[in-house]
Amino acid sequence: MMAVRPFRIRSVSVTGATATVAIATLFGTFGPSSAQAARQQWEDEPAASVLVESGIPRDGQPLAADGVVTPDSVGGERIVEGGNPAYEAYASSGDGCCPGCNQPGCENCCPSALIDTGCHEKKACWVGRVDALILWRNAPPDRPLVDNALVTGPLLNANGMDSTAAAGPRFSIFRVNNCTGHAVEATYLRAANFRSIRPLGAVSEQYVTAAPGIYGNAPLAFDSGNANLGSRLQSFELNRHHAHGKFLRFLAGFRWIDWQEQFTLQDTATGGITDFYQTGCFNDLYGGQIGIDANLVATPWIRFDGVVKAGAYYNNAVQSSEYTTSDPVNPGTATVAVGESPASGAFAGELGFTGVVPITGYLDFRFGYFGLWLSGIAQATQQLSGQTLTPGVPAEGTINTNGGVLVQGVSLGLEGRW
Repeated sequence: MMAVRPFRIRSVSVTGATATVAIATLFGTFGPSSAQAARQQWEDEPAASVLVESGIPRDGQPLAADGVVTPDSVGGERIVEGGNPAYEAYASSGDGCCPGCNQPGCENCCPSALIDTGCHEKKACWVGRVDALILWRNAPPDRPLVDNALVTGPLLNANGMDSTAAAGPRFSIFRVNNCTGHAVEATYLRAANFRSIRPLGAVSEQYVTAAPGIYGNAPLAFDSGNANLGSRLQSFELNRHHAHGKFLRFLAGFRWIDWQEQFTLQDTATGGITDFYQTGCFNDLYGGQIGIDANLVATPWIRFDGVVKAGAYYNNAVQSSEYTTSDPVNPGTATVAVGESPASGAFAGELGFTGVVPITGYLDFRFGYFGLWLSGIAQATQQLSGQTLTPGVPAEGTINTNGGVLVQGVSLGLEGRW
């Protein structure tokens, strides 16, 4: 039978009637056998009312741990008797910290995970998580791209280029101090490829590049085209978690975030003339973050965790742009690349909610929400007005880092302890 944290039972009188009230707090995994034992205890209690208390006794006397319940000679109390020194030391410490996790009988009072809502039969020093992320990104900021040449008005704007979902893994490993709950965490995640494609069907001279043009070229009419926006995300973080009670961890650490975007517009005009516009942006963010990792709700069958992180970052940003045309008047290719280090101060904030369902004593199923917000980054569609690219003419370029993006979606995975 699974070991149960020692507890004290105190008799309570109720005026006018005698009822049985049992409230059991178990520092352990509440499996079917434990649930059955608790129900049996409830059913077998005599008419005298009792209150089951877990944790440290009020009178300061250490609790025993062999599971034998006998009457106490003081105040009509009944206490568990037996006398396991490790449990007694744990009970009398007053701080909920197990004094030496390797002491006999002490295994089950040690935290078994980063945020421990129960007790497992085996203490855990390592926690591993593997999640599958399914994420969406929001559209870029406003920037007209293509107008309707036949009926004056906008036809395609960057803020309408919502992307399809992207998938990727998230791997986390925690080294946990079993006695204090403090931990060190390393997490890597990746999501690719966010993709937005907007085809422009063939209609004679229906389209024109929106004012003020692209790469300093005056608005050009064309018959058909295709706009494409792709992006990807990577992140690595190394955090120190400091436990504050059983259900709250403060964290601080280093994080690297890589955000990349590429925009292309290819068009075909009368006479088979083609134009190709392409801009790629790379943002490497390096900085520190702080946050809170908390257990929000805990029941015997499921728990809900929440995490909030925020940090300031150094952004090593680069944008590269290319324009190629087959116009016989001035054919050729012009390119420019601009990088700044740091390009600007950037910000990143993360929010997550996760439900955790036990599968075994050492394995849990995880499902939840993940959201990441970045600001102060270079985005491809925000660079189209900052370049001068004309074949045969010296290229000029700038970089704009006033962009922002929100990536959010769901996570599904497993958590194991050993």
